[in-house]
Amino acid sequence: MSDADFERQGLALLANIEQQLEDAMEASGADWDSDLEGTVLRLTFEDDSKMIINLQAPLREVWLASRRGGFHFRCDPQAGWIDTRDGVSLGQRLVEELGHHAGVDHKPLAL
Repeated sequence: MSDADFERQGLALLANIEQQLEDAMEASGADWDSDLEGTVLRLTFEDDSKMIINLQAPLREVWLASRRGGFHFRCDPQAGWIDTRDGVSLGQRLVEELGHHAGVDHKPLAL
């Protein structure tokens, strides 16, 4: 995959994540702010904690940072975006971290 292909697919992924998280927020009644700027999606929660999701084009990875740590995801053609350490999907990890930051219990995002 070329850098341009990764960036195009990555930007679509970030927009999809932002939309699904907005839907989760509406369904849960929780509140947080999201800001998608370039290849970085920032979420700021009521307690001022943050989650940051960004593209790492040279590594072909998506990185997630939250107060519980940093996570790196690579795209598997069959399984989607998978954590490089433990094999958890990006959609599952996002809702786990969302629960930790905002107390939201939500099904894994479909990415």
